[in-house]
Amino acid sequence: MTAGLQPATPSRKMDIIYPMKLLFLAALGAVLVSAESSEEAAVKAAHAAFNKAAKAGDKAALEKLLHANLQYSHSSAKLENKQEAIAGLVASPVNFEVQSESVHVYGKTATLRARVVSTSATGVTPMMMVQVWVQNGRDWQMVERITTRIPAP
Repeated sequence: MTAGLQPATPSRKMDIIYPMKLLFLAALGAVLVSAESSEEAAVKAAHAAFNKAAKAGDKAALEKLLHANLQYSHSSAKLENKQEAIAGLVASPVNFEVQSESVHVYGKTATLRARVVSTSATGVTPMMMVQVWVQNGRDWQMVERITTRIPAP
C-alpha cells in the first residue's frame, strides 16, 4: 500500500457520506420551503379570477367566487353583503391592479394581503387589501374583504 493512503473503512465512508446527505437534505428543504403550495396557487388564481370579474362586471363569475356570507368592506368603511357587493361591481366595474400579494393557507381557510391600485368611476385609489377565502369543495370563495386607503406621500 502506498504511504499516506488509507483503505476506505466503513467509518471513513460515513465521514464523507454523512455531510453529503446533510447538504442534500438542506437543499431539498430550501426548495420545499420556497415553493408555493398548490393551495396558495389556487387562492391566487381565485383572487385573479375575482379581479377579472370585478373589472368586467361579470355577475355570474362573481356569484361563484363570493361566499353566501360575504362581508365586503370598502376603504370608506361601507359594508356590503354578497348581493350588494355584486350589484355594485356590476353597476360600476373596478380594475384592481395588484402590485404585491402574499397568501397564507390554514387548512380550508386562507388570507390574502395585497397592495393594489383601484381604478373605477370614482377615481384611482391606492389601497392595502386583506381578503379571507374559504375552500368550498374544490373551489375557493371570498368570505371577507377589508381595504384601507394608502395616504398620499
